[in-house]
Amino acid sequence: MNRSLGINSHYEFYTTSIYIVGDVLIFFFCKLLIFQKEVDIFVARLLNKKMIKLGNIATIQTGVYLKSSPSPDTCYLQVNDFDEEGNIRSTVRPTTTINHKAAHHLLTANDLLLAAKGGKNFCTIAPTQFGPCVASPSFLIIRINDPSRVLPEYLCGFLNLPSTRQLLTAQAQGSAITSLSKADLEEFEIPLPPLERQQACIALTRLHHREQALYKAIAERRRQITDYKLTKIYKDER
Repeated sequence: MNRSLGINSHYEFYTTSIYIVGDVLIFFFCKLLIFQKEVDIFVARLLNKKMIKLGNIATIQTGVYLKSSPSPDTCYLQVNDFDEEGNIRSTVRPTTTINHKAAHHLLTANDLLLAAKGGKNFCTIAPTQFGPCVASPSFLIIRINDPSRVLPEYLCGFLNLPSTRQLLTAQAQGSAITSLSKADLEEFEIPLPPLERQQACIALTRLHHREQALYKAIAERRRQITDYKLTKIYKDER
């Protein structure tokens, strides 16, 4: 009897979790609808917006090669430290040290990292929350000249658009492993809307990421319930 009650309580917990996550998802869908009008206006204006070369608003440099150190204090960032969407993995740890002569290679909170080798070409904001960081040569570092004019998160979101990534991939050169050059990125054109439009894009991108996270949470809850039901059926058949 007690075992049965325990199983039922677990089932009710998983079912309730799905309903809660579903309610939260509906809330964020409403938020998306609120921003939809804003996005439509932005896109309409974006089509008529003058494009500007990335090299005119940012300094672009390649990452640096560093050896590992027995007493590391700096994270040496490589492409495999990030997932497919450019999110840094929690397993990243310091692996190198950097002297005062190479201190200019240290990343700042507003720096963007663009994966320049291979077919991914994702962009991410430098994860300085992990402490001192340096990018490997697999990245091109984009340092915006005036972050009050071009918001780093806006530029990062634009460079991560599927259409933008396709254009970047098309510009990459190489036979075995394609590589995007610093010169190509400097010539790459981006739209530069007013700050309020940039902020609208940032808000929508954040909602989209939250939406995707909620979808994954719902899928995980459903998997747990399915596993529970199947396990119970198999046990009952014994």
